Amino acid sequence: MGELIRLEGIEKSFDDTVVLNGIDLSVDENEFVTLLGPSGCGKTTTLRIIAGFEKPDKGRVYFDGKDITDLPANQRPVNTVFQNYALFPHMTVGENIAFSLRVKKRPEAEIKEKVANALKLVNLTGFENRRIDQLSGGQQQRIAMARAIVNEPRVLLLDEPLGALDLKLRQEMEYELVRLKKELGITFIYITHDQEEALTMSDKVVVMNEGYIQQEGTPQQIYDEPVNAFVADFIGDSNILSGQMVDEKVVRIDGVDYPCIDGTEEGFPPRRRVDVVIRPEDIDIVPYGKGLWNGTIISKLFIGVHYEMLVQSEHGKVEWLLQNYDQHDVGEKIGMYVDPENIQIMHKPKSEAEHAMEIDI
Repeated sequence: MGELIRLEGIEKSFDDTVVLNGIDLSVDENEFVTLLGPSGCGKTTTLRIIAGFEKPDKGRVYFDGKDITDLPANQRPVNTVFQNYALFPHMTVGENIAFSLRVKKRPEAEIKEKVANALKLVNLTGFENRRIDQLSGGQQQRIAMARAIVNEPRVLLLDEPLGALDLKLRQEMEYELVRLKKELGITFIYITHDQEEALTMSDKVVVMNEGYIQQEGTPQQIYDEPVNAFVADFIGDSNILSGQMVDEKVVRIDGVDYPCIDGTEEGFPPRRRVDVVIRPEDIDIVPYGKGLWNGTIISKLFIGVHYEMLVQSEHGKVEWLLQNYDQHDVGEKIGMYVDPENIQIMHKPKSEAEHAMEIDI
């Protein structure tokens, strides 16, 4: 797969508010890329710049090696599916899907064939004459998809298209989107604030915050190797603990010196203050006194398939979040153990005060 879309140095402000700040992004052909982040992080503006609905203040947009920064939206080989679907209520399903083809004055025989093919792709064959108000939310979402793919775009842009659906429908549509992407062989750029959607569907996840790309990589890379506390906290549940490197590939966490896989070569020399990420599912519960840390369970919730517990540690008075399939009681004293490969070391935000503290181990 070759590169299809490239953003270089994209900057965008509205009034005095900077929305995008130096965005560089590459999207390969037939790739499913998700822009993930909280409201206001800049992901929708990035999508609108790719679509041609917004023009960047600085930077360039390239499509298949050609500069399309100044190309109008209606001349770009992309289609967009919005959260509200934007279907025409006075038209039938078939008329909605055929609308853009009729604007382009395509022959009626061709239109009929393409509408039928699009409905087949979204598993709604025979719905041509239905009214929009006769459709469920999930069916309306599929019609919006059919209307977009009938134009055979090389890129499909999806702006939180599942946000209005209930959980079960949303999960069903996640599988449908992955299936469509494989069958159509087109590039998907998807926007969401839902980390589960991003991890489930994507080839590449781009985590954004405050107008910057924080990290990009495969879902597994983003989850297992977050580059900073924001990514670690936004992608799944995490224990983000203050630590300090005490030796090459040895970190002190909650009063315990423990081996890790990061050291000087990775930018973590002795004396360096660091953030340490440990996922709650990676913490093993062992008998009291038999682990690395001891603590007392102070709260417990049953979350469908596992128990979620808060544990107050005895040494550093740190609260640890644990997820475990076995039931333990509030007030129970336990030991905790973590494999070294499940400890992720990250750089702390630098400040003069933190730098000065690094001399104290």
